[in-house]
Amino acid sequence: MQRVPHDISIGSFYLSPILVIALFGVIAALLTARLLDRYRLSRYFANPPVVIISLSMIYAIIIGRVFLGI
Repeated sequence: MQRVPHDISIGSFYLSPILVIALFGVIAALLTARLLDRYRLSRYFANPPVVIISLSMIYAIIIGRVFLGI
């Protein structure tokens, strides 16, 4: 039987675990994009916004697998 993640309670608000994982994925992608900009590596990408979206999805999948086992 799989472990089903429960809602996360912050104060009186209940958040879905997927929403929290997606938020952490976006934050990690923005930090990575900032590092890429700082070291001028983002100029090698044809479409940097698509790279940020892709990184946020990759980070969300990794965070979901590691912390929740989804």
